[in-house]
Amino acid sequence: MTLLLDRFALFYPMRLVGTTFMVVIVTLYAWHLHRFNAVYDAIVAIAIVYPHVIHHLARKYPQSRRKIELRTFAFDSFLVGIVVHAIGLAPLPTFVLITVALASSLSVDGLRQMLISAACVTAGIVAFALLEDVQVGGGDIIAIDIASSVFTFVYFMAFAYSAYNRSALLLRSETALRERTASLEIEKLRSDRLLYNLVPAGLAPHMSTSGGIRPTRFDPVVLVAVELRDVSRELKEHPGEDVLGCLMHCFKAFDAVAERFGLEKLKTMGDTYVAVGGLPVPGPRDACNGVQAALAIREFLADFAASRRARNTFVFDVRIAVHAGPVIGAVVETSKLSYDVFGDAMKTLFAVLHTAGDGEIVVSHAARSLAGDGFAWDDADSADTIAPPPERRHSRVDGRSIVSLQV
Repeated sequence: MTLLLDRFALFYPMRLVGTTFMVVIVTLYAWHLHRFNAVYDAIVAIAIVYPHVIHHLARKYPQSRRKIELRTFAFDSFLVGIVVHAIGLAPLPTFVLITVALASSLSVDGLRQMLISAACVTAGIVAFALLEDVQVGGGDIIAIDIASSVFTFVYFMAFAYSAYNRSALLLRSETALRERTASLEIEKLRSDRLLYNLVPAGLAPHMSTSGGIRPTRFDPVVLVAVELRDVSRELKEHPGEDVLGCLMHCFKAFDAVAERFGLEKLKTMGDTYVAVGGLPVPGPRDACNGVQAALAIREFLADFAASRRARNTFVFDVRIAVHAGPVIGAVVETSKLSYDVFGDAMKTLFAVLHTAGDGEIVVSHAARSLAGDGFAWDDADSADTIAPPPERRHSRVDGRSIVSLQV
């Protein structure tokens, strides 16, 4: 609305200039021809009063300002026709008045508005002709020629400034539009980044579609759970900021490891970190990547623990589980949107995790079968002469103990 008001801001002063000129030349002709009568009084009164009335209405009803201004241009042209007839169709002022009326209408609303103004000028001439005949004064009136020249200069200088002002407003609005567009793009990037944090990257584009992310079955996916032990005990014995800062540092490191092996963080639950691989598109190395990520996480935690022990501060014990199986993935829409997976595979993952001891990586039989022979699955830990069942089988990978369970 402010731009609309600014667009028509100069019409009021320009209209005042035009009506003042009409009052001057009508007065000069009336003085020259001795025609100070009721018609003269009416023309002068209308020319003086109506610009202020239109300005008041345009300010009072800003939402209709354009309509008011366009209709007023038609009335301007009608009044020009009356004045042209009243001054006896004197060449110079007639040319000036008609040119100003038509040029102003053309600049405001194009050819259509100019044709309407031309018709209104003709109507004004005809209407005044019904009241009085044309009376052409004898000789030239130098004062009227001077007034016409001065008016032409003043009006078109104001007209030129109006055009400059509109160009400046257009440039300012374009700048504001670019800034607004850039701001919207930044907000979109922020929202997209939030979506990528809430859901797996492969599913994020579906969030902006009409259907959203529908519940979908994925078979198989690889799940890795990492539980940092004794966090609750450390919270009682050490400042909460130190303990949670250490926990967050570990989780950020897990994010980096997961990304390196093509996994994504699914969620954290207190002191437990869960990552998933093969979602939404499973790959042949998902299980292998899951086991490698588990080994990398344990290696990081071992180095991290050695560093903290050297500084005589607390450390977390850890146990890790790897499992593979089918899940149903869906967006949980509550007060806080989140993406989660459901099914027996999640229950099995935590069941496997609870069988692990401190420092152990427990791999389910399903995950081990998918991981293949890329690891040195060594059953030498068992002292039984008879091969133990899968749920009791111990293997080693790179000298680290991995438990493989049939669940």
